[in-house]
Amino acid sequence: MNRSRMLVLIVLVLALFACCLPASAILPSFSFRGSVTGVSESDNTITIKVTHRWGCSYDNGVPTCDWQSMTPETLTGTVPDPAVFEYIRFGSSVEAGSIGTKGGTWAGIGILIAPYSSEPLHATRLFGEMSLLRAPLASGYAVSAATEPDCGECSGSICTAQAANVSIARNGEEVWDGILLPGEDATYTDSDDGSGISVTFVSGEASSNLCPDAVPGMSGIQPVSVFVVQIEQGGPGPGPVPTRTTTGSIRVNSIPSGASIFLDGVAKGVTPLTLSSLDPGTYSLLLEKEGYADYEKDVSVAAGRSTTLSARLVPLYGSLQIKSSPSNATVLLDGAPAGTTPLVLGDLTPGEHTVSISKTGYQTTNRTATVVAGQQKFLFVTLSKKQDGSEKIDAFVAALEKEGFTVQQGKFENFNVLAMYDAGIIPSCFGNNPTTPYLTYKIPAYPGLVWGGRVTDAILNPENKGLWVDYFMNPDEAIVFVGTTPPESKYFSYRSMLGNRWFDEQNTYGRIFASLGDSINNFRIKTGSTPGSISKDPYDKPIMIITTADKGTNEKVRSAAARAGYPASMMNTDIIPSELIRMGITNTSDTITFIHRVAMFANATRGAEYINGTPGVVFRLTPKSSETLQPYSVPRLIPRGTGDTRELDLMKDQEALRQAIIARYGDGMVVSGKTSEIWVFEGYDAIQREVDALGDSRDTIYLKNGDYLLGDDDFIVVYGANHQATGKVVYTNVAVYGAQALNGVVAVTNEDYAGSAESYLPGDENADLLYAWKFARHCNGEDGCTEVPSCCGGLGVPEDVPVIIGIRAYIEPETGVGPAWSEVLYDQVLHFSPA
Repeated sequence: MNRSRMLVLIVLVLALFACCLPASAILPSFSFRGSVTGVSESDNTITIKVTHRWGCSYDNGVPTCDWQSMTPETLTGTVPDPAVFEYIRFGSSVEAGSIGTKGGTWAGIGILIAPYSSEPLHATRLFGEMSLLRAPLASGYAVSAATEPDCGECSGSICTAQAANVSIARNGEEVWDGILLPGEDATYTDSDDGSGISVTFVSGEASSNLCPDAVPGMSGIQPVSVFVVQIEQGGPGPGPVPTRTTTGSIRVNSIPSGASIFLDGVAKGVTPLTLSSLDPGTYSLLLEKEGYADYEKDVSVAAGRSTTLSARLVPLYGSLQIKSSPSNATVLLDGAPAGTTPLVLGDLTPGEHTVSISKTGYQTTNRTATVVAGQQKFLFVTLSKKQDGSEKIDAFVAALEKEGFTVQQGKFENFNVLAMYDAGIIPSCFGNNPTTPYLTYKIPAYPGLVWGGRVTDAILNPENKGLWVDYFMNPDEAIVFVGTTPPESKYFSYRSMLGNRWFDEQNTYGRIFASLGDSINNFRIKTGSTPGSISKDPYDKPIMIITTADKGTNEKVRSAAARAGYPASMMNTDIIPSELIRMGITNTSDTITFIHRVAMFANATRGAEYINGTPGVVFRLTPKSSETLQPYSVPRLIPRGTGDTRELDLMKDQEALRQAIIARYGDGMVVSGKTSEIWVFEGYDAIQREVDALGDSRDTIYLKNGDYLLGDDDFIVVYGANHQATGKVVYTNVAVYGAQALNGVVAVTNEDYAGSAESYLPGDENADLLYAWKFARHCNGEDGCTEVPSCCGGLGVPEDVPVIIGIRAYIEPETGVGPAWSEVLYDQVLHFSPA
């Protein structure tokens, strides 16, 4: 018999004396007993005249199972393993099992004998699926086995088995247990009577339910395995007297093999290996293999006995196979270069990893891949061609150079405010909105200058050395972005800003950070196909944004773009009003910065791809020769407000909500609250007064309420009108800030707190237009509550730093800008602290 056979592996739980197959099986199984009436090795079949069938009867739900007589029937089936032909003959008494049909394919065959005429039949040899073979083994032996799946090799509910856990018992006492790989065998010989048993694991199947990522409750066809079991019976009298030895041995196997073996700290070789001539006693065994956890176990050795130890090593790492269409795409793993597709990344720590796949001319795709120790996960991505005009970039650059511009390429990337603050690059987080990602231009210096601005993120991103988040600009320069708008979202906008200003009196720079007019937002951006039209669906559309202070420069850029094939309908001008600011490239000039805001993506995955990808290219354009300036006048602003003050009709309901909140939480607490007020005024006002506008936008209003110390047992409840539910704006949010750094750490939007006031005001017809939300250090699972962290630098607010509540209400649909302060009902705050 060839025991090195390597067949397909399958997972299976084998119960030798079970009365039925697992409950997940969906095909009937049959177990028969009879005699062989035909053997055809050429056809690989055996014919059996069956006279008995295994069955169970039930008494009060308790089964009694045995062979039951049946009308004789002749059945033919293929054999599970060719080794059966070495032992079976015409007339042999056998048992056989099949699944799904009677015969056809014998999943298991056993050869039976009767030790004495008065005793029931016992099996001396088994071939195939043992769970279908019901007769007990001869000489008091029993075998049980459970196969383990290779979860990377599954089809439906069945996986290939990579190993089998086998246990051998005699007369109810376990005499051997271990792990067998396909083709491996285990043997045991009883020194008292000379009897013995060998078990060979040929191949196997198993249910995918045993895999870590199995779908709960998944069922399917029962797995089938092939084992070969042979019994060597002892004689009727005393068995041969074995030669007594004073030493023993240990057979050491591992899955996978090749592990270094240390016995009592001494290196012995690699698995598989038999350690012989060991004195009786207990030994400390250590297995080491790179990429796997150490395996340690104490092993006992007895004189004249061989102990088998089979260890399944626990992998420490997993791997990820990445392919893309088209191939040769650049892969970043957790932000670091990893190679080009196709590739396999090994030795990855288990858990979630971010994968970014990019290729020139295609949209960057970002995915989250979950790595599992010991497994190779597969990630395939089809890249979408860019529709941002990138295929025309070379022609555009050539046309710009022909117009007399020096063209330098910058970047348009995510700006991590909190990380910049924690690194000490910026002195404040500027009241950042935690629910709105920020993208900024990162621009090279004016040609020939090294110091091009005041702020750079190169400290965090060394590849951005020489690029500036704020920058000096001459009034005849332009910055041009060619790319795509975000995927569907509640709001997005683009706007140049005044960054820092030189103050002669203090002999230093100070932050103004003020908007320079209305933004180009999703209500006004041009992405249409007709010149001058405004797209009704502005998402994932090609755009060009020209940021400049000069009409002549704008006309030249548009002329070059038209020659490169860009339609005027996608071109937008972001005007810098040079009359309001001090443009120039000296160290006392104002700096310019640019902000792209996006809020509330309809699809979070696509949103992450956009924010972490590269949605286009950005250029700094500097005229090679001076011409007469044609400065833009200060842009006219879109008036705020519609005169609709219906939200103020909710003032009494808001007061009722306040009383309901106090009634719920006020017992044993000191309740206080300040009146909300306007937090940030508009950019033009801030520029004139030379105060910090904190990166304002005219697309919203800014309210604040604070300062409050938020101790371990304190909490805050913010309440008021849900401005989105009243129809006043497109979206709103409430954020918590540390007063010291103005760092926004947590926030909720109208989607989070919609309907939250109804439990406070049951039966109130206006409750659905209000909200109430709690902020605390510990929410303890309470609905309508967000925890405020106290740790982690800019990501938290320490308990000794007061918190500020900031409220925003974005875009009144009728105007396309933020509402008028006088037409909204101000959100309010209650602070609770232990009495």
